[in-house]
Amino acid sequence: MLTIFSAGRVRKYFATLGLLGSGLLLSSCGGGAAAVLLSGVGSGGTGLVQGLVVGFGSVFIDGNEYTTTTATIQQDNDQGIPQNALLKLGQRVQASIDSTGTAIVTATVIPSLSGPVTLAATQDSSGDEWARVCGQWIRIVSSATHTPLGLTTVLSGVNNVGTTLSPQLGVGNEVEVHGVWSWDVAHNAYVLVASRVEVLSATPLTSNVLVGGVVSAAPTSNEVALNASSGGTILQGTLPAGLKVGQSVSAWVDRSTWNNWPGGGTPLPAATISAASLAVPSGSSNQKAQLSGLVSNYSAATNTATVQGTVVTLPTGAKVGDGDYIKLTGLVSAGVLSDTTVDQENSVGTVVTPQTIQVLGTTNGINWNAGGAITFVLQGTSVTAPEGTYASCAALTSLTTVSVTVTGTVPSPGQPVVASLVTCTAVAAPPSGSVSDFHGTIQPGSVSTGGTSLILGNEDNAFTVNWTATTYIDPALGPVGSGWSAQHVEVMGTLNGATLTAMVIRLDAHGTND
Repeated sequence: MLTIFSAGRVRKYFATLGLLGSGLLLSSCGGGAAAVLLSGVGSGGTGLVQGLVVGFGSVFIDGNEYTTTTATIQQDNDQGIPQNALLKLGQRVQASIDSTGTAIVTATVIPSLSGPVTLAATQDSSGDEWARVCGQWIRIVSSATHTPLGLTTVLSGVNNVGTTLSPQLGVGNEVEVHGVWSWDVAHNAYVLVASRVEVLSATPLTSNVLVGGVVSAAPTSNEVALNASSGGTILQGTLPAGLKVGQSVSAWVDRSTWNNWPGGGTPLPAATISAASLAVPSGSSNQKAQLSGLVSNYSAATNTATVQGTVVTLPTGAKVGDGDYIKLTGLVSAGVLSDTTVDQENSVGTVVTPQTIQVLGTTNGINWNAGGAITFVLQGTSVTAPEGTYASCAALTSLTTVSVTVTGTVPSPGQPVVASLVTCTAVAAPPSGSVSDFHGTIQPGSVSTGGTSLILGNEDNAFTVNWTATTYIDPALGPVGSGWSAQHVEVMGTLNGATLTAMVIRLDAHGTND
């Protein structure tokens, strides 16, 4: 076991996912949804999933659990070039699933907006916050019962929890936003109901700006209007073939072009405009797929709707309406999801039960006998367990290695998970071949420039860490080399003896959420 620092003290810690179902570390800052173990969309064959990351331990996408032991996780940079990425709670992702239906082969993180706040966040009477990012409306949901999604917005980099968000989400702050597009009557526009808002910088960046939204009027030659029938952003560039009203698009815009754009009805030039619909690999058709989002453009006459930019044909007898949250499985081909089955629907106007989150991990160093509410970090997630929720743990000491399952909710953005139940089981040390999460110090002299291995350890033990081309390496570490020496890091990967093959190497969060 290796030493990490948490809440001003030293403790011993390791987390083993192999004991609970291996997966990729998900770092969070509050917010979440159901982590129910369900069979994956790919059962009996390959498939696609597009939805929200809503769970910890393994990866949970819209409640379905998938392992990521050998997965390639990527996100386009501001040049549209794929880079290794770290999955985080509340992100929207598209993943290809292997033939067992249980493991991700590749996953792409797909934010909806990335760039400056253009209208500072203000609070409405419900407690929700409204802002504009890249000129587009976003809604920061303060309670999971406020929308059919059943989700509270995950916040990262916003520190003044419990007050208006305007200081951290003021004009000029740079953010990345994930979520689902939905028509809002009060704003007479499509708004992004945010599942995750991550502050990237408090000062302007030079990187390109990601603009996205819903096609609000029939496209004209090389131009498309977004999100509002009048007064919305007009993107100018090469349009995807067959683009229709109700579909979602996104485009990277050159920063200098953005800075000089006067707004209003002036078209905003973009090099390439991409459709955000459920994407089938080239040469594939009728691929099994799962999709979630809010319904728009529902037609009872044709029994069709648009969900997050994808046209779906609904099963006979389905009763949905615009704004409803829906999760479907079906066959996707040529941008249309057909032969669908509705797996879940939450209707507008009904009372939505907040979806629960689960956090799974193996740890020690938690004082289960402290009494009162206990606060700890598990799988990068801050958890508060009120007295009475962790009775099965009370007989264990802080030195005992414990398999922990947390079930709970997040009451408001930026708050830790508040547990409704914590269960504990004493376990042995992590077995060889398991997926483990270690915290420790990079030993001086163990990393060479351009190298692919290091020694992680402390006074108790040492491990050789190897990494590959698909390993996510925290940019904050800087270039591989001697500068990594003595850095306190978190490494997650597959353990074999004293060798850890890393999926993630990042600076230690010291017990804080991302």
